[in-house]
Amino acid sequence: MERTSAETVHERADRTHGTGVERIVERVFDVLAPMLEPLLADKAVSGESAMHVVVMDPTADPRTTSFDDAVLAERSFGDPDRWEADYAWYARAKTRLAWREQMTLRTLYAEHSERLQPDDIRVEGAVRDGEWVVGASGAQAWYDHAIATTTIALIEAGIMQQRHGDGS
Repeated sequence: MERTSAETVHERADRTHGTGVERIVERVFDVLAPMLEPLLADKAVSGESAMHVVVMDPTADPRTTSFDDAVLAERSFGDPDRWEADYAWYARAKTRLAWREQMTLRTLYAEHSERLQPDDIRVEGAVRDGEWVVGASGAQAWYDHAIATTTIALIEAGIMQQRHGDGS
């Protein structure tokens, strides 16, 4: 699975974490590609062999930063030109909601539905864990959730690797 024109990376010199985090997220996307390939090939998991993942800047505050400015990186997996649905839009909508509420969507829907606004998306697939918010779309919602969770775990592992001096 190759990078597509839908891939967007936002790099800013003023980030607390600096460009090291952006490199880690890019590496995570590179690692995810072969992991996702067999999963997305299963039509029962993803009818269009599609996935889009959005990673938020953990230093951005949803009260003072626009969503677009707070997107750290995002990438499409599969062939977006062949998708019938706009999975990037869905992933961004899920991520926007989880970031606004600072909560995993599964938890928001089950325990805090009163916080939902009329135009909010009503399908899971965005996760908040610690300082990270990641959203995914393109597969069944429970797989989107799992892929977002996996993305966060890989980012955290990359950061730990870097801290221990074994990363580049």
